Amino acid sequence: MNKDIKTFELAKVYENQGYYKDAFEIYSFLDKEQTSHEIQAALKRMEKKMEEESQDSDVKKSVSKREKISILLEKWLNLMMLKKKLINFKKIKARLL
Repeated sequence: MNKDIKTFELAKVYENQGYYKDAFEIYSFLDKEQTSHEIQAALKRMEKKMEEESQDSDVKKSVSKREKISILLEKWLNLMMLKKKLINFKKIKARLL
């Protein structure tokens, strides 16, 4: 990351886009340069977001292949049922017109 463009606005953009680690790095750099309540609050927010992201990835890793296949199969079956309903609605619409 280029040190010339480490601004508070760029950190906010990274934060809004979900790049919490990059935002945290910029906020940390800015905190060393000029400490403010806004930067401190942003650092706490980023720490919390990165912790949540870490916990989410741990949960995703714990899901077994069999559970993943089961979830995908359920989604596929729901899509097939929706497709069948859509075809039936189109047939009904064609008869009404």
